[in-house]
Amino acid sequence: MEPDDIVKSLTTVIGSFIQDQLLDQRKRDIQKEQCGERLAAEDESNNKETEVRYSDQAVLANLDWGMDALEEAINTSNVETKMARLDYAEKMLQVCAMLDTSDQTAGVPNFYLSAWAHLNLSYLWKLRNNVTNAVLHVLEMFSVDPFFSRIDFAPELWKTLFLPHMSSIVGWYSEQRHRVMMDLIPDSTDLSFTVDFDLYFNESLVFSMRPDQAEKLQKLEKLYGQTLDDNTRLYANYFKDCMNYGSATSKKAIPMLPIAEPPMTPLHEVSWKIPDYVKFGPILPKSAGFSPVLKDKQNVTESSSFNAANTSFKNLEDSAAWVNQEEILEEVEDSPKVASREYKGNCKKEARSILRLQSTRDIDFKVATSPEMHRDLSIGSADSDSEMKEQPKSVRKNFAHGDERNSSYANTNDGALSSSNDIVSPNFGSPQQFDRSAQPKPPKDFVCPITTQVFNDPVTLETGQTYERKAIDEWMKRGNTTCPITRQPLYSNALPKTNYVLKRLVTSWKEQHPDLASELSYPTTPTSSYITSKTSNHSHPRRFTQPTVATSPTSVISQAAIESIISGLKPFISCLCTSEDLKECEAAVLTIAKMWKESNADPGVYTCLSTSEVVNGFMDVLTSSLSREALATTVYILSELLVADDNFKDELASVDSDFETLAALLENGLFEAAVLIYLLKPTFSQINSHNVLPYLIQIISSKYQDSKVYEMVMSPNDAAIELLDQVLNEGDEDIRSFIALSVVSADVIPDLVTCLNKVDIRQSVLSILLCCIQKDRSCRDLIASSIDPCLVLELFHGGNESLRGMCVEFLTELVQLNRRTLSNQILQIIKDEGSFSTMHTLLVYLQNAPMEQQPAVASLLLQLDILVEPRKMSIYREEAVDTLIDTLQKKDFPNLQLMALDALSSLSGKSNTEAWLLKLAGFNKPYEAIMENENLNMITDHEEEKAAYSWEKRVAFVLCNHEKGVIFNALEQCLKIKSINIYKKCLIASTWLVYMLYNLPNTGVRDNARKSLLSQYIHILQSSKNLEDKILATVALRSFISDPGALGDIGGYAKVLYKTLRRLKKNSVVVGDIMKALMNLPSVNAAEMWSASEGIESDSSMSGEVLSLVYVKSRVISSHSDGTIKVWDASKRDLRLIQEIREHSKAVTCLYISPSRDKLYSGSLDKTIRVWVVKPEGIHCIQVHDVKESVHGLTADANCAYYFSQCAGIKVFGWSGVTKHINFKQSVKCLDLIGDKLYCGCSGFSIQEIDLQKTSTTTFYTGARKLLGKQSINSICIHDDLLYAGGTSVDGTAGKVFSITSRVLVGSLSSAYDIHYLAVNNDFIFGATKNGIIEVWLKERLTKVVSMKMSSGVTKITSLTADVEGEMLFAGSSDGKIQAWELN
Repeated sequence: MEPDDIVKSLTTVIGSFIQDQLLDQRKRDIQKEQCGERLAAEDESNNKETEVRYSDQAVLANLDWGMDALEEAINTSNVETKMARLDYAEKMLQVCAMLDTSDQTAGVPNFYLSAWAHLNLSYLWKLRNNVTNAVLHVLEMFSVDPFFSRIDFAPELWKTLFLPHMSSIVGWYSEQRHRVMMDLIPDSTDLSFTVDFDLYFNESLVFSMRPDQAEKLQKLEKLYGQTLDDNTRLYANYFKDCMNYGSATSKKAIPMLPIAEPPMTPLHEVSWKIPDYVKFGPILPKSAGFSPVLKDKQNVTESSSFNAANTSFKNLEDSAAWVNQEEILEEVEDSPKVASREYKGNCKKEARSILRLQSTRDIDFKVATSPEMHRDLSIGSADSDSEMKEQPKSVRKNFAHGDERNSSYANTNDGALSSSNDIVSPNFGSPQQFDRSAQPKPPKDFVCPITTQVFNDPVTLETGQTYERKAIDEWMKRGNTTCPITRQPLYSNALPKTNYVLKRLVTSWKEQHPDLASELSYPTTPTSSYITSKTSNHSHPRRFTQPTVATSPTSVISQAAIESIISGLKPFISCLCTSEDLKECEAAVLTIAKMWKESNADPGVYTCLSTSEVVNGFMDVLTSSLSREALATTVYILSELLVADDNFKDELASVDSDFETLAALLENGLFEAAVLIYLLKPTFSQINSHNVLPYLIQIISSKYQDSKVYEMVMSPNDAAIELLDQVLNEGDEDIRSFIALSVVSADVIPDLVTCLNKVDIRQSVLSILLCCIQKDRSCRDLIASSIDPCLVLELFHGGNESLRGMCVEFLTELVQLNRRTLSNQILQIIKDEGSFSTMHTLLVYLQNAPMEQQPAVASLLLQLDILVEPRKMSIYREEAVDTLIDTLQKKDFPNLQLMALDALSSLSGKSNTEAWLLKLAGFNKPYEAIMENENLNMITDHEEEKAAYSWEKRVAFVLCNHEKGVIFNALEQCLKIKSINIYKKCLIASTWLVYMLYNLPNTGVRDNARKSLLSQYIHILQSSKNLEDKILATVALRSFISDPGALGDIGGYAKVLYKTLRRLKKNSVVVGDIMKALMNLPSVNAAEMWSASEGIESDSSMSGEVLSLVYVKSRVISSHSDGTIKVWDASKRDLRLIQEIREHSKAVTCLYISPSRDKLYSGSLDKTIRVWVVKPEGIHCIQVHDVKESVHGLTADANCAYYFSQCAGIKVFGWSGVTKHINFKQSVKCLDLIGDKLYCGCSGFSIQEIDLQKTSTTTFYTGARKLLGKQSINSICIHDDLLYAGGTSVDGTAGKVFSITSRVLVGSLSSAYDIHYLAVNNDFIFGATKNGIIEVWLKERLTKVVSMKMSSGVTKITSLTADVEGEMLFAGSSDGKIQAWELN
């Protein structure tokens, strides 16, 4: 057969075996129990000699935990939980699978533990749909321990895979055994060689066996077993080679088929029948432990072996211990075979009965070898047969959880032993196993995971795990440097101090359970954990229990009294059922209630009241009565009947109109109806369809008082809360939102917080409060200020997995307050309060919690740990951060990644981290909207700001410095995920961390952050279409530019980023810093980043030259030589004329826009100055001022207009009509205004500064005159506290840049042409010349970028303007055209 065919066969056979095991939990439980029995037997033998080492018990614990986790994975339907439990199980099982097979652990041979682990690993890989690995683990099991694999773990599979190859060995063994037994049979020389000697084999032959014959037979059986094991291992290795053949390995040789050879070749084939049990050789019962195997392996002859000195009965007893219990049981139940050979069959059965009897010696039975014993062995065949048929049934009744294999050990011959009743059934495992299971067990947190005993001196390591001091000390002395459970490294060799909190709790528990405590306390050597059942029934007590009625002669209500009450009830019941008088029925209800109470809920009275006729009578009263007393009493009786028997619900709910009636009563204010509705356990659709939710909320806020006569089984408030919780759990998001908002608007929150004191409904109250916080965050402060977190902690300590998760989620939400000081106070209460150490409890729960709960638990644990300044080492912090990072890296579980990202964002302490980051960038709208929606005020309290900033620094320091910034690697992977939600939340979390990282001292993790995230932010800027995403990226890049290495990396993308950054400048104030840093890089070529697209020229030549241009609010306003002013729409690349006005009679030489951008001033040669109002639809003239002189240049403020004409100096025109002349010698060519300072560009290349308050003039700058002619300043522009001046070109310089504050020359603008007009925006400086050329300089570096020309060719440029944001440039020419450029 080819290897491929063998692989297919192995995959089919072994895969089918594993699938059957996975589908049948009973088989797995039985197998685990049987293996546990073997461990228990070995454990008992060890207890008698030496104490088991604690480190060995830790290995057994790993196997135990691994199998438990595997069972949880098999039984869960949640994929995420399944995968997590499989990962955990693999880690635990691998510990045992890799044990040294030549050694022992707690007296148990490692090959047995390793084989058991491999079997469970095969189940694990099958669950992962990796059949190949599953098959390999099964084959490894047979290779590691072929003996126990074929008798304990997979006997049927061994028969299928290996037995067909062992025929020669079986034949050899049968022949050799035949020869030995022939010596025992009288007159054997007359028998044929092929005769079935089993027909002659009985007890007398065994007892007549000489010591040398017994020893010979024992050696034969031992050799046979070893041969089977060796060949099983040989074929298992061959099958493994076949599985690996052709895979991605270096093996190329085809595996060679081995041949199973017996120790010697039989002389000839035997044709007689071979008994079934010899095919497997000697089989070791569970009660024998591992001693016989270990003794065989060590070649040590023990007293339990066959020995020549032993008696024949002793020989029989020990050899019987090797009989296969499975084959024996099959023979016992195989009645047709017995019938076919009546005489000899009876002898055979009787003999095997004795063998079974002796096989139980190692459990509980002590059999005397007295003469009476031998006499009892000769019982009649009929009695023997009947007993053998009855005994298995008896065993199955007493041990229903076992299977037929177990029952074979329990089959005893009462006649053979004794006729007394003192003989007990055998106990599988330790003698007290079944007694202990009925006793209360200590809490799991009170038991050392190594010793499995109650703590005496507990110590908690840095990993968060707690151990017995002596146990962990021995573990560390053996050279181990890791935690036995978590496998995390232990950095300290010294053990910590005793955990006194836990020790006090353990001491208190021991005082309450002295008997159990003494039994389970250290230093008693614990029994194996495998003999204890892993399934425990968690019984939840019912809220309502039926009262117990006394029936003894001393009962308060005698039987006669009960019968009297029943007799007295009949007329009133009859009246309730038949009377048409409502008053009579109401009176009957009151009397029935009184008698029910007097009967103490007697079952007989219940029977009378629970009929359908009586129920209909009660419902008629509820439907028709207007008496509140009668209605409340009826509800009381029905509630009592429901509590007395759950089946009564079916009777009451069978009437379709019943629920409608109760809903109507609730609507009319009968709050008691809520109790009955709750007890009826209505469906979600019933509750929702009858619109009872508003009335349930009303009940919660009411102050209900119980009746003085009858006390309801539960408060209507409690019932309303339970019903609301039911709707919340079963309803959709719309229903949840409706309930939460209704509860908040009805001001029921304080009442719900008060109800947390009630233990019965605490869980439901917490569920409602959590929903309220999630749907309306404005109520969080109200809840936080009034709630006692200790009540939530009590619920956490006593709850199941789901409840604990809800408690953690609630506490996590609770501490996300806008007030940091209050959040810290709540965290401190959570940390300090409770009978348990909250942090330690959370740590333990974190290690075992479902994956979907781990991010919230980790977040809460981390917040508790960093309430104080972060320490160098904290197991709580390390475990919490590790969990968050591990969750971020689970690519196959996007929901978990979202939870981890939410947890990271919540750690910042911000109610909305994204809005806060956008606010940092100057994009305030989202932040203001959130503050308004949540009715929050801006934090102005200095203490709050200080506390908030301190908290952020602590959190960021811990997260960023954990394992040298590994969190940034995890965030990088999340940013690459295509899920929009994950990408968005990851962007927010990573941006916040990067921002905080550069506000912390440099600890060496910035490089890791840069390598992981910088390229991602650059990609977001380039490709994202979301404005807010780009702004967040600029916040992160603004932090990175303070790092020279990061700035250099960003510089490599300067060309592709510059366009995007310029567009973002109006939305993000941090963009300017980024652009400035980029432009200052020597490696950046400013000319390469320039890009401008030319728009269509707008022709206004009919109005003459374009003398002035201004840009305001997406509008361009132009003035012309014919006195016309035009308004153009510049929202698109091409200008569109929207208004044309001609109110000046002559050329409009200049235009000026006020800093408020709402007024326009125009000066003209007609000697007037006009004031215009700027509106979206155009401009409107509101003032005309006659200044008596032509106006050539103009600027203005709220008080005056400042202009110049052809004469020297400046004219100041007050809006009241007063004109003042500020005279100086130079002729003014241009001017600009900033504050109360006016700057004038003059002939002689000088700049004059005029103090408008003092009306004084000073020289700001004076240039040198050249011999060839005069120089002049033609244009001045002030921007960002810098004064830009352009004029005559001298020595290749046509412009200067000055600092207004320091009056220092900042730089020069190089140009070969005279500059006549200047325009400046946030990025560039534009200079226009007479010949139609516009030169462009970079504002930050004052380097020339490019030169541009108007499309109309060589023409004189007469005006120039640009928008402040730097997106558009406009130039007017002498031929009346306006050219626009879009600056990309």
